[in-house]
Amino acid sequence: MFNTHAFESTLKNSDIYNIINNIINKGNVEINEIVTLLETKDIQHLGLVSNYLREQLFGKTVTFINNLILNYTNVCITYCKFCAFYRPPNHEESYTVSKDEILNRIIFAKLNFNIKQVLFQGGHNPKLNIEYFEDIFTSIKQKCPDVAIHGLSASEIDMISRVNRSSSFEVLQRLKEAGLDTLPGAGAEILDDEVKRS
Repeated sequence: MFNTHAFESTLKNSDIYNIINNIINKGNVEINEIVTLLETKDIQHLGLVSNYLREQLFGKTVTFINNLILNYTNVCITYCKFCAFYRPPNHEESYTVSKDEILNRIIFAKLNFNIKQVLFQGGHNPKLNIEYFEDIFTSIKQKCPDVAIHGLSASEIDMISRVNRSSSFEVLQRLKEAGLDTLPGAGAEILDDEVKRS
């Protein structure tokens, strides 16, 4: 399977060996195997195999993208224990960036750093409805059409849905039409209140 005998013998002790062997040698994977890979605690071997597969596809070349991280608001009503970023509504340190300021930052970054993407994330601000995001995304695409909008976590989409009393599907559809290109994988957000409390 792998070139180095030491790596192969190490992997044979892993509970994911048969799945990985199947993927590399036969090129196929079953849905139950995907679930096993998602649930495995053998992250080290999974990472080593992932790197091996990446090198097989792309060599040792690693690329990056010029990106602007734009936190449009720190107002949030979720109060996650792990977050030092948020401020409750009306807090003296809370902010929501204006559309003009957002556009100025993106245009500056495009002109000076040739960004290809803006990561657009913030808090769960109950005052921001879908029209706020549609207006900003449309304006970004008008001013910088070649800058991809990589924005909003799943929990932010959920919040916009609740503010607008509409489905997540409708929110995603409208945001896509306004210019949203992709959603980031997000961080440690957990939407289950019981898990968050523990």
